[in-house]
Amino acid sequence: MKRKKMVTLLAVSVMALGLCGLTGCGNGGDTESTPEQVEQTGKETEGTTEQDGQAGVHTVTFYDSDGTTVLHTEEVEDGSQAEEYLPTKDGYTFTGWFATPQMSHKYDFTAAVTEDVSIFAGFCSYVEDTRTWAIVGSGKSPVLMESNWGNVIGEAQTLEKEDAADANIYRITLDLEAGDEFQFAIDSSWANQRGFGYMATIEQDGKEYFANSGGIGDTGVKKSNIKVAVSGNYTLTLTTYPGEDTYDTEDAYYSEESRENYNYSAYDTITFTYNGEAAGGGTAYQTDYYIKGAKITGWEDVYSDDLKFTEENGIYTLKIALEEGDEFLFTTLLTSEGTQSTGNEYVRYTNIAADDSSSLACVTGTDSANMVAAASGTYTFTYDPATQVLTVAFE
Repeated sequence: MKRKKMVTLLAVSVMALGLCGLTGCGNGGDTESTPEQVEQTGKETEGTTEQDGQAGVHTVTFYDSDGTTVLHTEEVEDGSQAEEYLPTKDGYTFTGWFATPQMSHKYDFTAAVTEDVSIFAGFCSYVEDTRTWAIVGSGKSPVLMESNWGNVIGEAQTLEKEDAADANIYRITLDLEAGDEFQFAIDSSWANQRGFGYMATIEQDGKEYFANSGGIGDTGVKKSNIKVAVSGNYTLTLTTYPGEDTYDTEDAYYSEESRENYNYSAYDTITFTYNGEAAGGGTAYQTDYYIKGAKITGWEDVYSDDLKFTEENGIYTLKIALEEGDEFLFTTLLTSEGTQSTGNEYVRYTNIAADDSSSLACVTGTDSANMVAAASGTYTFTYDPATQVLTVAFE
């Protein structure tokens, strides 16, 4: 699947983030170390800090994007929250408060303050974005099913740019179904990926509508898929600041020809509005299950009849010969009105019941929950999608 092929694109180094100092939002000076507390002159502060001998009050220092200029200080009682405020700078757009001088992630103003805290302003100058953005992914909704992990980018997948003189705002309204996965990119090679880590929030009215489909750490999460948790009609908004983009030139696979696949932004954001029930009223589709493994398919998605489960009364069965040590799992193919798309449902070792000793004797599991054939021979796999339980027999 496309997602597997993009693994090498997930790493974006913190060093690349430091390059932001060369553009409009720049971080001046040594941004790798936390600045020393700078006493704000010309302003009396109320209360007593820990340094004055009374514990229970902490100093929150708001810095400019250069990492050294103090914009504001605030005294906060232990366990309370810092109060956000809106700074301004001529010729720049404020993009939020960040927890690190490298602008790797936003500061959480709901977090309790238990020590002195430094917060850094994100300021970006306007540069027109001339790129055309599209939603790329897969799932049961019509637009993503047609996309098939970005293999198709047509009018339905293309975001519409808002007519604004000083902002780059792109929008798309579409039906999404629970389990769908997607990102934004500028072409079918997924150049300039914008994934889960760019979402400003996944909640609306206290309910979570999206989830992280994979990726850990600040950089990995940026390019992990966005997984839909709630079916419905959505308006998705991508806001970009191309003048602040950086590139992971230190990646072993980086080249000038492929540089856009190593593009990264500390400031771009994805927001959403849940508009209610799906406008299209749902899509009829057929799900088929296939085996996919290291030896049997070379980890490629191969949709041939000899690798396909047969279905009878809602129960799927596959009888197939495997070599000892072959690592594998089961994947899905979705079909709707002649359109086929790789599905996001996987059947793994964890689908075998914990007390099914007979099945567990036939295969072992890996850290990633794939299955491994215990011996060479013929296996029969039976899967019930209703219960998501897999059984295994060996001849």
